[in-house]
Amino acid sequence: MIKTRKLNSLTGYNYESNETGKGNKLVENRFVLWNRARRNFFSPKTSQRVKSAVRKDYRHPFSFNFNHGLVTLIVALLFYQFSGVKQSITLLGDKGIKSLLFPAVLFVCYGIYGMGNDYEVNRHLWALLFCAFALVYNIMEEYAWRGYLIDSLGKLNVVFKSILSGVFWSVWHLLVFNNFDQYGGFWIFFAFCIVFSFLLTLAVFRTKSILVAATIHAFIIQINLAALMCVILFVLLLLTWNKQWVRK
Repeated sequence: MIKTRKLNSLTGYNYESNETGKGNKLVENRFVLWNRARRNFFSPKTSQRVKSAVRKDYRHPFSFNFNHGLVTLIVALLFYQFSGVKQSITLLGDKGIKSLLFPAVLFVCYGIYGMGNDYEVNRHLWALLFCAFALVYNIMEEYAWRGYLIDSLGKLNVVFKSILSGVFWSVWHLLVFNNFDQYGGFWIFFAFCIVFSFLLTLAVFRTKSILVAATIHAFIIQINLAALMCVILFVLLLLTWNKQWVRK
């Protein structure tokens, strides 16, 4: 007879068996692994760390100023409502739910890779939280720069639309950032915005989706292997966007 085993310190799980202890040992190990993961992700200590990290504290990079995003979103929606510009670029675009593939890629890549932080929060959980905040903020911002602005420029070709939206987008950041030292100065940031605007503008031309542009905008939160995987998969999705894989 195998004696009753108690895991009070880790699981509180009790069991006993009159057969070999191998199966019970496997069950025990599974419970140990599960509870370690559960404690890391959902313990009161982790919850407190996350709450502390997302407080309005501008000393760390997690604190997106949603006031700027909200103002941009509200202005874009008001212009759509009263300017007479027809909205062709919507949140989910012309393929509807298919656009959710883009945020799925973002969360999977960064969730697996993880993201270091100074708050002792699990790196994978932190990456998911960071991506979520970045995506929500970028949706609000992209409603203006790759939504209303692109629609309002009418029949201009994609090159001019990319350049103009990049110029407006970069200049707008003068109201947001105290300085551009982390980018090497404003003019480097200005050039980056115009170049990156080509990718974002091509994305909305292809998909008609704000969510797609916002997700591509969000993947540059860090330069690492996760970002590289994101850009590869994003490009593949854009190139095959209109391809029908199943014959009707």
